[in-house]
Amino acid sequence: MKLTNDDIKCMTLFQQLTGASARDCVVDKESAVFVVSEGELGRAIGKGGSAIMRVRDAFRRRIEVVEYADDPERFVRNIFSAVEIKNLKIDDAGGSKIVHVTVDPRDRGTAIGRNGEKVKMARMLMQRYFGMDLKLF
Repeated sequence: MKLTNDDIKCMTLFQQLTGASARDCVVDKESAVFVVSEGELGRAIGKGGSAIMRVRDAFRRRIEVVEYADDPERFVRNIFSAVEIKNLKIDDAGGSKIVHVTVDPRDRGTAIGRNGEKVKMARMLMQRYFGMDLKLF
């Protein structure tokens, strides 16, 4: 995984605003996703959401924070922390690993996100960190 100068600048600003250590960031036109070290999620959000609001104001984008985990299953659960995961299975089919995530039908819209952004972000992070694809059911 390679970070650009812009990525490093974004991570530095995030760290200054929240006090949480960022491992990675992905910024696009509408949103920014920060991956923080294990145990740093509370610090990144801040009391009453104050830290995350400072970050949102500074970046002028929708902000998402995901807590990193060494275990792919735990990392997927951290990505989809807002929804209940009914079933999670890692399949090693044909040399490529695929994470199958099943959510409650009522939570499916939340898991997919606006214009599919949440699931796209999840796929990108799983590919980036573990070389796995993700399928949402």
